[in-house]
Amino acid sequence: MRNPRLAAVALIGTALAAACGPGRTALPAPSPSPAVSQSPAPDRAAPGSPAPSRTASGSPAPSGAATGAVTASTAWAATADAGLPGSSALLDVAATGPRDAWAVGYKDSAEDREGAPAVLRWDGSRWREIPLTGDDVHHLEGVSAAGPDDVWVVGNGRSAFAAHWDGRRWAREKPFGVVEDYRLADVATTDGTAWFAGNGPSKAVVLKWDGREFGNALSTGGAFNAITAKEGHVWAVGSSERHMPLIWHGTPDGAWESSPAPEIPGGGLNRVWQISPSEVWAVGEVTTGPDDRAGRPLVLRWDGSSWSRVEVPVRLGALHGVTASGPGDLWVSGIDADHAGQVLFLRFDGAKWSREYGPLFRVHEEDQQYEETDDVNHTGIARVPGTTALWAVGSVGVGDDEDDFVLRH
Repeated sequence: MRNPRLAAVALIGTALAAACGPGRTALPAPSPSPAVSQSPAPDRAAPGSPAPSRTASGSPAPSGAATGAVTASTAWAATADAGLPGSSALLDVAATGPRDAWAVGYKDSAEDREGAPAVLRWDGSRWREIPLTGDDVHHLEGVSAAGPDDVWVVGNGRSAFAAHWDGRRWAREKPFGVVEDYRLADVATTDGTAWFAGNGPSKAVVLKWDGREFGNALSTGGAFNAITAKEGHVWAVGSSERHMPLIWHGTPDGAWESSPAPEIPGGGLNRVWQISPSEVWAVGEVTTGPDDRAGRPLVLRWDGSSWSRVEVPVRLGALHGVTASGPGDLWVSGIDADHAGQVLFLRFDGAKWSREYGPLFRVHEEDQQYEETDDVNHTGIARVPGTTALWAVGSVGVGDDEDDFVLRH
């Protein structure tokens, strides 16, 4: 059932080898920072006013009006989705053109059950659900589409799960066979090849699908959260064993190399996007301890020779998604902890950052089920190739009171 309080969307390896199936299973084995828009944050204190409050760990705390509405951009409009039942969320989105987009996540979830996978497809006029059934997968984490007949989704249930859409039907895959302690986080597909970012008990892995079978491309310490591929280059990002940003680069000749990132304690990367081999962006957050009520946004930029940290006009929060149509049109989605009830969108035009917000989904109520019921929980963003349009997806609320959303720009 849809939540009636959604105000804005009413319209809207050896052991593994033995366990894996035959043939189709992998053996896990600076430029200066751009200018920041000078427009003040909506909650910024006037000169001489008290500094923001801080948590026990010493980091700034979100403002008391964290869910309070800030002016929403009229460019972002809520779109009616397929009406996923129960508690639901959309975690990732991809588009191949104006009449083809895909969003994935879960539905029918609750505190006492995992839920079921959800796949939505945009056909140019409406979103509809594409069935992907089975009791071996609960949540879908990532989607990548090279064309309407070349779509990969990844998720997890009792074990890691992947599926390929050929334009008519799904082909289900078990990249790690029946092994239950590996998980998939993201997928990127290009030119008939698909790349998968995953994690095991003690390592991060990258798998490659060559059109016939899975192969292990990389095993390293830490954890991967995202992967992207373009023009023969592959980038996998996440968090290192030292709890700092982790970045690996796959080169066109098939080699893999660690790509040293700035040492940022508590830093982790959630998504990565390549504009060109000499311009790559990765986004995430920095958390300094369990007492932090909110992390700090993290943006890193590759200029062809090194990574550097880029400051953005948001003091607290987390960044979940990144996409671009070119060097002067980069978009990032996430959460501003001072305005947690609305999706945060950051845009970089090649020289400076600007910031805007989506609609307020829920009004805070004294008797709401959870403290986070009115907060945005997940976000994802994708450009629409050949246009200036964008899709954004995510969820608001938590637990039994979580609901998915779709926004269009």
